[in-house]
Amino acid sequence: MVVGGIGTSWDIGLYSLLRWANLSHWLALAMSFSTGVILGFVLSRYWVFQNQSPYWRGQFMRFILVIGVMYIINSLLMQGLYWFLPPFIGRSSVVRGLAAVSAFPLSFALHRRISFA
Repeated sequence: MVVGGIGTSWDIGLYSLLRWANLSHWLALAMSFSTGVILGFVLSRYWVFQNQSPYWRGQFMRFILVIGVMYIINSLLMQGLYWFLPPFIGRSSVVRGLAAVSAFPLSFALHRRISFA
């Protein structure tokens, strides 16, 4: 949960900063999500799953596969929330946060069963 919180905080913070700088939703999401992927892999591998296997490349490829699925799910959730929620100050951060929290259980389960199995 701590690693998820760190990664999510990084992702939401960077996404919010990039949106504040007037980057498009898709570019900001791609940048925040991709940097969060690297942080998430390192923290998940060594801290959450305590995996010291020398075969990190295979784990990373599976991790990327799961992240790709989660990226699509998060993007669709965010698009739906942008459509549903009226404009307000901080909407980007709220939308990103709600999507990330909603997808967290699925993300953890997929990483446990696929990435670091």
